[in-house]
Amino acid sequence: MSVAATYAEALYEAAVDKGAVPEIAAQLSEFRAAVDESPELRDVLENPEFDTRVKKGVLGKVLEDANELLANFVQVLLDRGRQDELPAIADEFAGRVAAAEGRLRVTVRTAIPLPDDLRDRLVAQISERTGRSVDIDKIVDPEIVGGLVIETEGSVVDASVRQRLADLRQGMLHASVRDAVTVESA
Repeated sequence: MSVAATYAEALYEAAVDKGAVPEIAAQLSEFRAAVDESPELRDVLENPEFDTRVKKGVLGKVLEDANELLANFVQVLLDRGRQDELPAIADEFAGRVAAAEGRLRVTVRTAIPLPDDLRDRLVAQISERTGRSVDIDKIVDPEIVGGLVIETEGSVVDASVRQRLADLRQGMLHASVRDAVTVESA
């Protein structure tokens, strides 16, 4: 189990004990989004030049209206120097919540933003095949060039242009011209 999964599981179990899973899930997602969208907040969290007390003070203000469990959890991350694990912990936590609710979390990577109509078709097809409700996390990754990559519960379907080019390259590297000529002349 990864560090992020361990922390996410601990937070999930504590949230279950407090009867606060939906609230913690929503607030953790909002906090992660705030960190992702604020270079200043991200700098405070990630910059080793800031003392842990300063980081705790800033995050105490940011999380003053949050559930006490989440605020304490973030303080523990700071104490243990694990604040850089926050995005992975948030992902693992959301996955744990989805699993407990019988939903399937799917990550879809595309080179450009995923259009809503394609998103809806993907959700319908995956839901029909799995018999589960589907939550889609969309990631824009220009490095895949085109197409899409679908990831869920350890499975990956890579229909990206980048993968097709890599497959073509491998095919060319391993193809024998002599074999091709022999087949043609037979």
